[in-house]
Amino acid sequence: MYQKELEVKLAKNTLIRAILLYGEDSFLIEYYGEKITQKLLEQGCEKNSFYFNDFDYESVLSCLSQGSLFGDSSLVWIKIDKKIPKKQLDSLLSTLQKTQSGHLILEFYQADNKTSAQYAQDCKAMIQSFKGQDFFEVRFFKPNLKESLNILREYATKFELRISDFLLKKILEQQNFNLGLTLAELKKYSIFDEEINTQIVDSLGYGLGSITYEEILELLLTKKPYYHHLEQFLEQGFEEVSLINEIQRYFFTLFLFATHIKLYGNLSSEEVLGYKLPQALLEKKKNLAIRLNQSQYQNIFYHLNKWREESIKGITKGNGFLKVLMKIEAILK
Repeated sequence: MYQKELEVKLAKNTLIRAILLYGEDSFLIEYYGEKITQKLLEQGCEKNSFYFNDFDYESVLSCLSQGSLFGDSSLVWIKIDKKIPKKQLDSLLSTLQKTQSGHLILEFYQADNKTSAQYAQDCKAMIQSFKGQDFFEVRFFKPNLKESLNILREYATKFELRISDFLLKKILEQQNFNLGLTLAELKKYSIFDEEINTQIVDSLGYGLGSITYEEILELLLTKKPYYHHLEQFLEQGFEEVSLINEIQRYFFTLFLFATHIKLYGNLSSEEVLGYKLPQALLEKKKNLAIRLNQSQYQNIFYHLNKWREESIKGITKGNGFLKVLMKIEAILK
């Protein structure tokens, strides 16, 4: 399921025995992990946390098997960036079903050494285990502006900040729509007793948000200036072959969408990707996909393959991304 469906279940106090949180936005994974945890703790659960390298299968199994020492329901909260082997995960969830007490929250993040495709494959493998009664899996995508502002307003209230939605949006833009960095900024403003105004934000605001290759490609495809974003992206640094893989996958996905529309007259992300995209994201992908014709896709794939060959041979010397963007820009004219 998706974020909106999870919100409905939380509002209805639906019983959550086990839940897998994963997807493209690490902030939302952590945010909802915390939200669900707090609800369960309020119900009297005893928390057992296992974060990343602290995860130990036998210890988790013991917690789920024995429950709380104080007779309360046991909550096991796991944060990891490595896939749990299916046999172990099935065993943990089977134990949870047998005891009919206890809860499991599993936050699964993308590791730095994994590509988006590899992470998606690991997620797909773990999803298969969350099929029991009161078991759920939630996939998160990058939040839209409204969703981001709702979360920021929630934290502004928590920090006792008097600040307008206009300024919340301004700070969010400063941090390139990175919610985690924006919240860090909001904490900084909590030292002020007076209402936060534009002068305060302009004098103290400092942008730290990172630029993704997808943002640059979207600007390129919509024929908007992308050089400033590219400059920031290049300053961040990147591994060239991994970037080539991601960009090839990006355009191949758009090509599949465009072909599906041409063949069937509509677009189903489930038929193309194997999973359902939120409607807003689907519409964005659709609009980008149909901007290119078959000949343009062929030319783009040709230049991406050439970039890969040159990168392997050491010809590009780090400027391959700029060169291929200029080639694509020429193809779009």
